[in-house]
Amino acid sequence: MSGYYIQRYDFKHKKWIEIATINNPYKSIYVDTNLKPAHIYRYKIATFNKNRVPSLAKEVQTSTLPKLAPVIPLEARPLVKGSIKIIFRPHPNERVDEYIIQRYNDKKAKWENIATLKPRLNVEYIDSGLKDGKIYKYRIFAKSFDGIKSVPSRTIVVSTYPKPPIVLNVTATTNLPKRIIVKFSPVKDAVYYKVYISNSPNGTFNFYKKTSKTSFTDYIGKDGVIRYYKITAVSKYKTESLLNDTPAVMGETLPKPATPIVSINKMRNTIEFIFTSPDNRAKKYLIIRKENLGFFKTKEKKFIASSNRFVDTINPKHSYSYYIYEIDKYGLISKKPAVIEVGE
Repeated sequence: MSGYYIQRYDFKHKKWIEIATINNPYKSIYVDTNLKPAHIYRYKIATFNKNRVPSLAKEVQTSTLPKLAPVIPLEARPLVKGSIKIIFRPHPNERVDEYIIQRYNDKKAKWENIATLKPRLNVEYIDSGLKDGKIYKYRIFAKSFDGIKSVPSRTIVVSTYPKPPIVLNVTATTNLPKRIIVKFSPVKDAVYYKVYISNSPNGTFNFYKKTSKTSFTDYIGKDGVIRYYKITAVSKYKTESLLNDTPAVMGETLPKPATPIVSINKMRNTIEFIFTSPDNRAKKYLIIRKENLGFFKTKEKKFIASSNRFVDTINPKHSYSYYIYEIDKYGLISKKPAVIEVGE
């Protein structure tokens, strides 16, 4: 004897196929691999001599082991924002080496492997980076040391925590000095709110602050500053309402008062000023008088008028420049003065 011929029966095509020629007569084991579990296989084994002439074949029949029993899920629930936790029962078969976790891809309409867990007693998986308020499907396979996979577990269906509804009725002041007060309606089950700010309604809104209240004051410290605000609600699960769907609201710090309109009645030694406030904000007026004394010398004096009239005594031989500002109830002074020139 010089070796062995080994054949396997092909049930589909109903014929014998040679699968191995063993040229070592002392070899006594052959392993057939890549077979299907829970299938019957038939083999013929014959020896051959130095002239490759085979003997009568010995026919044997055997079967591969059945597939492993399915994994039994125990719990599937959402955790914090964008994560789901799955716990399943350890497989009772000690031949199990690992578990394969699959998640269904809706866009591609197929199951995809997302994780492999080892060893057999590692039966917890946390899926993260998921979308809020979306339903996800999972299934689990057990796999043995020798590569046998179980049938899939039942499909696990679980949803992540939803986003809170958008924040409504957002208002922002436009009539306060150096600050803007923003108010909005409360959102049920929100634990806090996030404030976003932009310099334009269609610009990028950047995170500004958190607040647990339904109003806050934005202290800006400048006059006439315009800002746009968006408010989102955050739940105890850290899910946040959609920023893009949240309407922006404009707020503005009170701008400086307008330049007053001034008319005058001039007499020889006096001059009367009559003021008109274009924005109706004036509570008083600041008058800065610069008197030209000659030889590039000037004398400056300030006056406060509490009404819309002011009378000043002048020297008819001198020239004067008057710079008149409007002052509102907050003490804001107009950016530009009205300028009145009097005299030579």
